[in-house]
Amino acid sequence: MKILMTGITGFIGQHLGERLINDGHEVFAIVRPTSKIAELSENLRRNVKCYAYDNNNSVLNIINKICVSTQTGGGGRTPFVVYHLAANSLNAHKFEDIQALIQSNITFGTEILEAMVANNIYNFVNVGSYFQHFDNAEYSPVNLYAATKESFSAIVKYYVEVRNLKCIELQLVNTYGADDKRGKIFGLLKKISETGEKLKMSPGKQFFDIVYIDDVIEAFILAGKYLSESKYEHCGTYGVSSTNPISLREVVKIFENVAGKNFSIEWGGRPYQNREIMNPWNSYKLLPGWQPKIPLHEGIKKFLEQN
Repeated sequence: MKILMTGITGFIGQHLGERLINDGHEVFAIVRPTSKIAELSENLRRNVKCYAYDNNNSVLNIINKICVSTQTGGGGRTPFVVYHLAANSLNAHKFEDIQALIQSNITFGTEILEAMVANNIYNFVNVGSYFQHFDNAEYSPVNLYAATKESFSAIVKYYVEVRNLKCIELQLVNTYGADDKRGKIFGLLKKISETGEKLKMSPGKQFFDIVYIDDVIEAFILAGKYLSESKYEHCGTYGVSSTNPISLREVVKIFENVAGKNFSIEWGGRPYQNREIMNPWNSYKLLPGWQPKIPLHEGIKKFLEQN
């Protein structure tokens, strides 16, 4: 199967790209001119054909080229599934961030959709966020990033209803796993387990939903499989969740038990964030056939061994 990806240099994108290549798929990627392709694994650098887009090489031109390059004989063959993972994610924005947020999270994706239908490509896996569901609302954005994700989902709906697009959207909670360099909570806990320094944290009563990367990738693979097999009855929006959120304090206790160390944490050393999610979104549906398999303590063990 032929796959077109965005966001391949991100944490989830790299893991998904590796899995797709190892499963024998032909993978293409659209990247920014500034993307750090040299930092990808040798497997990805060798086997993924990357195309950089800019003012001189539009998304439409790139997808046209990919489709021409995959044509054989009298019948054209095009990438069968598009995975759209690229995003500009900011917890808090400044005025000067607005243009980049709109470009990355709305304009870029819309250009991909338009180029897809122009080339008769209709299978699309999109990524959303539980940040779109503050206080468990059907839609209430935690921040401007979440608002742009919801805005793009609305644009996808137009292409679904009018342009024959088939879409499965996976809305992700927190994720973690091997080679995670994003500076998330588990990276901070691993650091203080090694240095012994004190970490200031919120009071820690918020509930935390986090899924190990292997389970996340299984959801993406299954979504692509459904689309490639024309099982369009599964199109829709799904949560990728542990299904068992626990308090941040309990998460830290489990991490301490797995690491075999007690951490120096100042609970309440910093306030909760504006619009802190105290109880994660739980009104989601799970993608049929998908369930998280890796329990938190096992995932943390893998995380410590692999980072």
